[in-house]
Order: sequence, then structure tokens, then C-alpha cells
Amino acid sequence: MLATVGAGAYAYHDRKPAPAAAPPAPSAPPVSSAPAMSSASSAPAPAASGGPGAVIPLSVFPEKVQGYTLVADAADSDCTGADLVTPTLAGLITQAHGCLGIDLALYRDATGNQYRLALFTMKDPTTLPHLINQLALDATHYQVAVQHPPRDSGLRELPPESGFVQDFVSYGTGMLIGMAQWSDGRTGDFNELVKQLSPLTDAVIRNVPV
Repeated sequence: MLATVGAGAYAYHDRKPAPAAAPPAPSAPPVSSAPAMSSASSAPAPAASGGPGAVIPLSVFPEKVQGYTLVADAADSDCTGADLVTPTLAGLITQAHGCLGIDLALYRDATGNQYRLALFTMKDPTTLPHLINQLALDATHYQVAVQHPPRDSGLRELPPESGFVQDFVSYGTGMLIGMAQWSDGRTGDFNELVKQLSPLTDAVIRNVPV
């Protein structure tokens, strides 16, 4: 059983841009091979289950966490696609013997701040400490594509230059990348944003089965 934590990091205007999924049409999912994030209440999530070779289910994402509300989620078996992750992260995952799938979730708080989580089910959990450390070295760059919020979520579609913080944590076969952004996309108060992201990633990683 492994538990590894990477520190949160500040973001600045001169960072690399994120790969982004196409915005959804009014009555259609995003025109992209990336998984469309559906409303969290649209379908029941399967019960969590563990074991070798098992993909971590979407049910690890609670609907409510200490003032955070799950807005949308999605899952995909291709966790290294160019429209999902950066080439850097795809290469690190490949070097770590690959992954079985990725779960994505979007949370919000009462003021509309946005929290995006990407949970990877890794094939070889013994590689996770090294992988987390490598990601922490480049933590001011996006690693996972930004999925646009559903149009009925009440959340803004933030511009690419918006500030953000990230953190990285692993447990069992799961590697969780969390990203937080202010509701207005501002590039400041990052210490406070890190504090607001940590309780959410901590709550989710505790749900990962072993």
C-alpha cells in the first residue's frame, strides 16, 4: 500500500497552455475524442471495488465534500490521449508501465471556484512515488486537459490565461491530479487556493480502494 503526496504549486502567466477539449454545443456533448463530462446527477455511479487489474470507479468522487459539490464527471479507458494529457504526462505514464483508465471530475464551491480532478488507475503502483516527484518538479504547467463545465452548471468558462494551482497525491493504484481556479480566473491569492484544494483531494484519495 502506497501513499505519496506532492506539494501544491503556484501558476504564472508565462506557463505553457493546457490542451483543451472543444466547447459543447447547446444540445450536444463536446466535439472531441475526450470523454464528455456529464452532470453528476444524470446517472448512478457504480460501487467502488478494488483488486488487481480493476479500474477505479467514478463512485470515488463524493457528491458533497466539506462545501464542495460535484458538478460533472467522466471516465475513459485511454488515459494518455493527446486531448486528455500533455505529452510530458503521457510519457511519464508510459515509462511507469501504463494505466488502465482515467476518471475526471469537476467540483465547485459556494462562490463558484472550480476544482478539477483527474484520477488515473496505474498498472504498477510501485512507480507512483517517482511519478509524483517528477510531476511536482514541473507543477506550474498544466498536465491534464481542461474540460469545460456543463452549460447548466452556472460556472464560467475560464480563459486560458487564468491562474491555477495543482497538487498530486497517490494511494494504492490511484494517482490523483487536482487543479483549482478562482471563479474569476484571477492570478493571485494562490496560498489560499492551495488550502481550498487540499481538503478535496484528500477526501477523494481516501476513497480509492486497495
